[in-house]
Amino acid sequence: MRKRIGLILAVCLALSLLAGAKHKVAGAAAKNRAVTVAGWVSDAYCGTLHTKPGGADCVRKCIGGGQDIGHPEWKPQKMVFVRDTDKKIWTVENPDTLKGHEGQHVQVTGRVNAQKKSVHVLAVTLVGEEEEKK
Repeated sequence: MRKRIGLILAVCLALSLLAGAKHKVAGAAAKNRAVTVAGWVSDAYCGTLHTKPGGADCVRKCIGGGQDIGHPEWKPQKMVFVRDTDKKIWTVENPDTLKGHEGQHVQVTGRVNAQKKSVHVLAVTLVGEEEEKK
């Protein structure tokens, strides 16, 4: 009887380890998959405050720091992407791809790193003005 219970426990343990390994592989593959989402280009300080038209100037100033506008105490902020659906904030790993889109409503295709809460942007397009009025 004890041998049977031991064998059953060993099989259950092996199956659970196998299932866990399969889940890790699937999770790793999902990290490398490109996703396309709509959202706003903002800065780390303002975050979700600029998820409507009119914040481009503020975002540019925050990303650049305050040196050019007489506030050397303002530190340059990282560029972030604020996803429309849940206002989740992702740090942009390659901000040069979104340069010129500060404060704009865009659709990005990129690879998301959930652990780092970041996105590597592969492509960007502007969201149409008619959608912004909704």
